[in-house]
Amino acid sequence: MRTVVLITGFARAGKGTFANAMIDAAKEEGYIEHLNFADCLKLGLNEMLATFGQLSDATDFFNEQFKTKHRDILVTAGRFARSLDRNVFAKSFCNRITDFRFDSHIICSDWRYLNELQVVKNDLGKTHRIITVRVNTVGIEAANEEEGLSIGEITREVPIDYEYTFMPNGKTHIEAEGRELARRLGL
Repeated sequence: MRTVVLITGFARAGKGTFANAMIDAAKEEGYIEHLNFADCLKLGLNEMLATFGQLSDATDFFNEQFKTKHRDILVTAGRFARSLDRNVFAKSFCNRITDFRFDSHIICSDWRYLNELQVVKNDLGKTHRIITVRVNTVGIEAANEEEGLSIGEITREVPIDYEYTFMPNGKTHIEAEGRELARRLGL
């Protein structure tokens, strides 16, 4: 059975580092893809940049430095899209999974809302094993009130399958735990 791993936690807690370590470990065994809920938003904003003739490697919302510098537009556009349909990103995520090989496992490192898990379970639960992970780093707090509320709701409402707490500057430990979880899950 294909696996979808949803990783939650505050911004800068190490979710991406954890996911990348899982992916690196799993690549030895089979097919694995890194797909995030916000990828469709980044693609849409990149399309806007392309329309204006401004898309390049340096001006790409998948470029970490550019994304960080222009996080405000991502947040605003994301909030706007969710105001039209609160499930828009979860639906897009589930639809995009069909773009990958039928036997691919999926790692998602930007699970931020309870409804995203609900949509994934409804749409993929019969054909995929859904695993939930929370990554915490000591001293890292919510980036804003909305993040605090949404991650807090997940924490209260969802029994998390695997929860990790790391010390600051714990990249090596985060990577080791990510690789170990990939092995434990058989990815």
